[in-house]
Amino acid sequence: MKISSLSVALILSSSSVFAGNADSGLELYQEVEIERTISGEQYTDANCETCHGTEIYQREDRKATTYAKLESRVEGCNTNLDVGWFPEDVSDVAAYLNREYYKFAK
Repeated sequence: MKISSLSVALILSSSSVFAGNADSGLELYQEVEIERTISGEQYTDANCETCHGTEIYQREDRKATTYAKLESRVEGCNTNLDVGWFPEDVSDVAAYLNREYYKFAK
């Protein structure tokens, strides 16, 4: 019984840690600059909007249809582009995108 109580406590505490701070997410979103070759062109300051503009967040057929999927897509960019964000940074950026564009319930 102690193990399951401890597990529940850890899960609940970790979810509150990664709740996401939209203001921090805005800063991270604006500050990211990575060096990448994208579609054959070399960039030294690639960022989120190098690959796609903000219209991707507002289109009717967007792939992120829930908050969990949004956070997963942000993590996908983080991993695939080697941005270097920690899990809490990913949560912050997802919180920013949700506040500004998606408006999902968390």
